[in-house]
Amino acid sequence: MDAFVNDARGTNLKTLKTALAKYEDNLERAHPMLDNILSVLDPKQHSLGFLYVLKAKVGDSHKSNEAFINQVALFLANYSTEQVRLAPALFNTVINHYTEILHQTGQPIKGISGLKRSLAALSDSPLHILSPAHTNFLQLVILSKCYHIALPLIESNITSINPDQSGIAIQHILCYYYYAGIIFTALKKYKSAAESFKFVFTAPASALSAIAIEAYKKFVLVNLIISGSSSGFPRYTPPIVQRNIKSHCKAYTELTVSFSSNNINDIRQKAIPHAEAFQKDKNWGLVKLAIKSIYRRNIKKLTQTFMTLSIADIAEKVDLTPSKAEAFVLKMIEDGEIFASISQKDGMVSFHESPENFSGYNVFSELDSSINKVIQIDGTVKHIEEKLTLSQAFLKRMVNDRRGGNNNMNNQFDPEIDEFN
Repeated sequence: MDAFVNDARGTNLKTLKTALAKYEDNLERAHPMLDNILSVLDPKQHSLGFLYVLKAKVGDSHKSNEAFINQVALFLANYSTEQVRLAPALFNTVINHYTEILHQTGQPIKGISGLKRSLAALSDSPLHILSPAHTNFLQLVILSKCYHIALPLIESNITSINPDQSGIAIQHILCYYYYAGIIFTALKKYKSAAESFKFVFTAPASALSAIAIEAYKKFVLVNLIISGSSSGFPRYTPPIVQRNIKSHCKAYTELTVSFSSNNINDIRQKAIPHAEAFQKDKNWGLVKLAIKSIYRRNIKKLTQTFMTLSIADIAEKVDLTPSKAEAFVLKMIEDGEIFASISQKDGMVSFHESPENFSGYNVFSELDSSINKVIQIDGTVKHIEEKLTLSQAFLKRMVNDRRGGNNNMNNQFDPEIDEFN
């Protein structure tokens, strides 16, 4: 493979990819030699050649996973953006396999730093332009439970995609928002989680996908946590989703109906027969959080009726032990859900008015910012939808779905990472 090494060391970017592409099949047949080839290439100076070799290693079932992890980590710490952008498909294949290996070997945290840097490989503005690496990054964040690391990314406004530059496809976009919803949920940012999950099942579709079903299930549960009810479908939800998705979510529909009683014992009794289904979906933890949220809402309702109540009275009215009732009240005060103080002398809880008078420049500025954010999100959804529906790959996928009823949205979707117990 001396000729490949010589060509990989070439400096003419206009001809570099063409020069290296002719060796792709040979590299696939030279698995025992790949480590030696990598050892003589510089990941920064010869990024494209290094990438071709890493891609060939993806197909080597006998490779050392640990060596592959270290080689990709070295590459991600040093790669040349200019060279990587010559072969986005190769880059995405390597990054996706790297993520899978880290998952399989139980060391996802090892890849977070490298994948965070990889966000800029195929995206001119990593916080605003989505690429496939964004999805891999969120997957590792969830697997390693380092949720806060992803917060600056998922709280930024994704405004564009560039399929030609990044090779992004619809499954990457849906997985990104699904994983963002999981992270928001884990961080108890439930309203943001609901918006992320909603994006997934309202995206343009000609067939019902597994990821849309899973997103809808979580959307229902997150809304139960927020308000004790679940909102209907937005008007822009694809008709095929509106018609068919609920038949795959009967346990969730029945749970939602039971919440109308506001009776915790009744709700628990309705949830227990579906416990196996919830556990299979990795949503049992969310179900328990939804049921637990009823206590918080019932305590909050008391603040609208009473000025003071004893802990014992609160416990009786919301069907809790006094110690648990006090713990709930303290936590709600800490989270800013209610404004109250507890007298340590007699255990009386005094409820107060909100200190915010909802007037002044800051409030109007925050409201204006929120409105602008909604407008931006709406524009982003329309832009991404337009990009997708004009994409040849997306149109081809739609044709295949209509012909065969097959759904390939789940290549990167990993339901095994959803756990909130």
